[in-house]
Amino acid sequence: MFTNRLILLITATMLMFTACSEKTNKNAENVGQQVENTVKSAKEDVQQTKEEFIAEAEQTLKKMNEDISEAEEQLKEKSEEAREKAEEKLDELKGERDSFKEDLAELRDSGKDKWKEVKDEMQDGLETLKNKYNRLLEDLQIG
Repeated sequence: MFTNRLILLITATMLMFTACSEKTNKNAENVGQQVENTVKSAKEDVQQTKEEFIAEAEQTLKKMNEDISEAEEQLKEKSEEAREKAEEKLDELKGERDSFKEDLAELRDSGKDKWKEVKDEMQDGLETLKNKYNRLLEDLQIG
C-alpha cells in the first residue's frame, strides 16, 4: 500500500514537472517569437525613418535649389558690391549643399547599421544647412 502511494506520488510529481516543462517551453517559444517580432519591427521602423529622412532631405534640397536660382536672378538687380558678397555666400552655401547631397547619396546606398551610426549627424547637418540658407536669404532680403 505504501509502495502504491509512493508510486502514485512519484507519477503525479513527474506529470506535474512534465506539464510545467511543456508550459515553460511554450512560454519560451512565445517569448522568442515576441522578441523576433520586436526586432523585426524595430528594423522596419529604422528603415522607415531612414527613408522618411531621405525624402525630407531631398525635398528640402529641391526647394533650396529653386530658391537659390531665384536668389541669383534677384541678385542681378543688386549693386556690384552687394552681388559679390552675396555670390560668395551663395557659393559657400552651394558647397555645403553639395557636400550634404554626397553624404545623403552615401546614406541612401548604405544599410540600416550606417543609418543608426549617422542618424543624428545627418539630421543636424540638414538643420544646419536649412538655418544657414534661411539666414542668407534674410541677409539678402530675398525669399
